[in-house]
Amino acid sequence: MIVLAGCCLLSIGARAQPVGTPPTPVAGGLGQASPAATATPPAAGASANVGTASAESAPNLEQTPEDPKQAVISAQKHAAEVEQQFGKKSRQSAEAYIDLAALQIRAGDREAAAQSYLTAIEAYRSLDGPFTPLAVQPLTALGDNYEERRDFVSALSAYTEARTINRRVFGLLNEDQIPLLDRMTETMIELNKPAEADQHQLEALRIVERSYPPESNEALAALYKYAAWLRNQGRFAEERDLYMRALKTIHDHYGKDDLREVPALAAIGNSYRTQRIPEGMGIGALHDALQLMVSRGAPDKLALAEVLRDIGDWEVAFSKVDTDGVNYRRAWQYLGEVPNGTELRREWFSGLPIFVLNEPVSPLGTTLEPTAQAGYVVVRFDLDKYGHANNPTIVESEPAGFKDEAVLRALRHSRFRPQMVDGEIVARDSMGIRWVFRYPRDAVKDKADKTAKQ
Repeated sequence: MIVLAGCCLLSIGARAQPVGTPPTPVAGGLGQASPAATATPPAAGASANVGTASAESAPNLEQTPEDPKQAVISAQKHAAEVEQQFGKKSRQSAEAYIDLAALQIRAGDREAAAQSYLTAIEAYRSLDGPFTPLAVQPLTALGDNYEERRDFVSALSAYTEARTINRRVFGLLNEDQIPLLDRMTETMIELNKPAEADQHQLEALRIVERSYPPESNEALAALYKYAAWLRNQGRFAEERDLYMRALKTIHDHYGKDDLREVPALAAIGNSYRTQRIPEGMGIGALHDALQLMVSRGAPDKLALAEVLRDIGDWEVAFSKVDTDGVNYRRAWQYLGEVPNGTELRREWFSGLPIFVLNEPVSPLGTTLEPTAQAGYVVVRFDLDKYGHANNPTIVESEPAGFKDEAVLRALRHSRFRPQMVDGEIVARDSMGIRWVFRYPRDAVKDKADKTAKQ
């Protein structure tokens, strides 16, 4: 059995995840997590005037038949009954079609789901006009549906329309539009438009900054969110500038050696590691975070475990000699004092392989164009106690042989977080990773021609 994880081959990709967790600001102490800087979009279809017959006969999404197609048939029947009772252009009919769309998605019929969402949107607009806030939720769901179908142009159109309504009804600076900006960002990345994607993330940051003082949890959370975006795009210097800005803000408003510094200090260290630069400022920032918590007697065991884990990751990534894993073991012990510590132990130290030093695969022959052919390479390897990938073997690749050697070369130079069992570091056999990429159709032929000439 292979324990398999996914990975984007390209160093900058739409679904690539940064190494290390983006920080969360805290209020006064590490045990008080701040609320998120974004809010949920306004709910649609929440009417208190739904007719009794409609409510009682409505299909419950949690209690639908096991056969998805049968559930869709039942929902279609229900929608027809509601339409006959209340009229096609009614709130009740709109809600019935939204429920139908959800079941159609579950059944795999996304094209029919799109039509159901459009019917719901039309019904809401017939009641309250083209800018009714009731249309925001189905428009957002419609965009999500298009996104899953990889119809990114239509997805962007739906998200943009939902945001236009949101801003018109709730104001230009309302935070409920931020989830829409995040969706638009992802879609722009899929369309290979990073500049436009960045503009959406900047706009989300500006909305929060205009609504809250810079030292507030909300403003710091928004700053960290944009910094995480910059890391994901490989803009590490800009990312670290934002964390330094956060540290200065915290110093100015709360004084030196405030526990609020810890998330930013840890993020600076992880930024250097993600960039694969063994800069002393990186490990120094991690040790500063740990020393600050210890000196202040921080009660947050999870925060202590996270920083100890990050220091362990740094040691595995950059140490020239094999490490003893003492910081991983200390992190494991602290997790024993955390309510969900057992789950976190599994997430951090068992299961899927986790990069602590991710050597990028050569992008030669690949492209970021969303319409290009998709390819992949699946590799199996054994993970030793020091984070090395041994005995790497290609399990499967498409196109066969196209990026095999490049992936194996990158894997040999990468490092992984060691696995742990009962607080002790162990070796693990048959780990696996799947790299995905896109390539021009003529790239395979070009490579074959070059190989033949050699």
